[in-house]
Amino acid sequence: MDFSMPACTRRDFLRAACALAALAATRPGHARDGKASGGGITLEQAEISRKGELFQLSGNFDVQLSATLENALLRGVQLTFIQEFEAERLRDFWLSEDLIEIERSIRMSYNALLRQYYVSLSGTSSTHDSLESALRAVGDLRDWAVLNVKQMKRKSDFKAYVRMYLDVAQLPKPLQVNALASSARWQLDSGWQERSFKY
Repeated sequence: MDFSMPACTRRDFLRAACALAALAATRPGHARDGKASGGGITLEQAEISRKGELFQLSGNFDVQLSATLENALLRGVQLTFIQEFEAERLRDFWLSEDLIEIERSIRMSYNALLRQYYVSLSGTSSTHDSLESALRAVGDLRDWAVLNVKQMKRKSDFKAYVRMYLDVAQLPKPLQVNALASSARWQLDSGWQERSFKY
């Protein structure tokens, strides 16, 4: 059996979140979010600006690992995070027009011999001496080209949706089972965060 956390669209996520919220309401002793167990992902800032023919997303997520995830990282387990972006154009008297759905992956690892953390994104790697520095790099949204002006319509209002989560499907198989059995310690997810912008 293949244990995985498939990527989902914003609408799929919202439906699942509602179902989980209803389930959590019947289990008052259950942790309410990742931060309750020492870890979590929070969107701190997100801005969309035009640079030439592209619209770029800038900002950052605050990423905190649970003790379980930090221990796994120090033992050589690579952590893979996914950042997702969706955008739509608002229309009067009609449904919004979906413009794009994209994602990118960020990989984080630790070298016990050198006592250094490594973060890789789109073929580019950076080295960090501390966990805090590495997590800042993991949550960075700097200069992510998300839209082309050819996709846009002038004098329109747009909504953007941003999400980041730990991809447990990339963990070693035995840890995937643990992740499903104790999600609060393993599964980090910011949920979809909404921003508005104009063109």
